[in-house]
Amino acid sequence: ALERQRGLRLLNLLFGLLWVVHILACGWYLCAAIHEDPMETWVARRDLFVATPLAAWMHCMYFVLMVFTTVGFGDIYAVTVGEIFYVCVTMAIGAVVHSIIVGEVIALVTSNDKTNQYVRNQVELIDAFSDHTELDPSAQEELRAWIAASARFWVSHRFDRQEMKDLLTSKC
Repeated sequence: ALERQRGLRLLNLLFGLLWVVHILACGWYLCAAIHEDPMETWVARRDLFVATPLAAWMHCMYFVLMVFTTVGFGDIYAVTVGEIFYVCVTMAIGAVVHSIIVGEVIALVTSNDKTNQYVRNQVELIDAFSDHTELDPSAQEELRAWIAASARFWVSHRFDRQEMKDLLTSKC
């Protein structure tokens, strides 16, 4: 269940990114569409007046992704004042979106590491207990399997005992 939640979070991030890029791509095309002289815009430079809507959209998505990733090949660039302003706004939004995505990916990776470490610690406790009590090897394996299956649930539903004690014994 926890792995599925991580997958859903990553999928949610991907769709969120595509939605933001789509909105900004539509705005990028709109910059050219509302300009008083469309022949000065990036649409004219790319000869997209005769292109299909899908082709124009792909060019827009390509440009916004290039701005977001700071690659900037230079094949599409801002010239008019409106385009320059829009690209500046897109760069700022791209920086924020980039940091959110990197932060979320780091959080997903570190939470997975903490969960795995917790499971390993619980299995080590079972091994130490089994050795100390000279537990039957088959019983030890059953305990290890139960711990491996249950510990991930415990991590996601765990509470801090001291925090709970303080909460219950506080005199508010």
